[in-house]
Amino acid sequence: MKFTLNVFFLISSFLITYASSAQKTLESGHVKMEITAVSADDPQTEMMLASMKGSQTEVFFRGNEHVTSMDMMGGMIKTKTHISHATNTMNMLFDMSMMGQKTWVESKLDDTLKPEDKERMSKTKITYDKKDTKTILGYNCYKMTISSPDMEGMNVTGYVTEQIKTKANLVQGFQSLEFAGYTMEFTVSSPQFAMTMTAVEISDNVVDANFVLDTKGYKKMTMAEFQQAMGGMGGGFGF
Repeated sequence: MKFTLNVFFLISSFLITYASSAQKTLESGHVKMEITAVSADDPQTEMMLASMKGSQTEVFFRGNEHVTSMDMMGGMIKTKTHISHATNTMNMLFDMSMMGQKTWVESKLDDTLKPEDKERMSKTKITYDKKDTKTILGYNCYKMTISSPDMEGMNVTGYVTEQIKTKANLVQGFQSLEFAGYTMEFTVSSPQFAMTMTAVEISDNVVDANFVLDTKGYKKMTMAEFQQAMGGMGGGFGF
């Protein structure tokens, strides 16, 4: 009986300790996101999406600033974006090694949205369902849905946690929106395709070097010049 009680208290102590550490609130830290699932009706589209599966994005955050570093297609496309809400600034490095192009865009956050983008964002609705939950890397998350009359059949759903304290937002095309918590997983889907990005690693380890952008060798452009070069892309910070 004594042995059974000792085992019970040992297990209880372990579970309490695990729950406490798993639910640690992070004011600063590092999250690694990965494209974990893709699908498409069209074989060519599916092949293109399949090349993106496994692509990772790292997020470093502290206070009112965050840096996202994205590596796609085996390193052929790399982006690194530093956003400071305290100074209302954004610096982005865009490296397309396959084309020999390296671009640096510096702008005010207020200037990243065109009038039509602001109008589209004003129509966007974010809803939450705290009864629909999921645990990701030990963090309790609840469901989020983004809807807009301009989305034309596209659906965006995700799971957010309020215990990761950052305004970093990786939902393509909706980066200017502020959610109730950090999106630990999200899926963008339409009748033709679906893609899911999930947090696969998280830690509280960040250093000053994570927030330094090395602009050497990059051609500096304005946001307007960059959007024109990219064919008008960039709405909602969706580069």
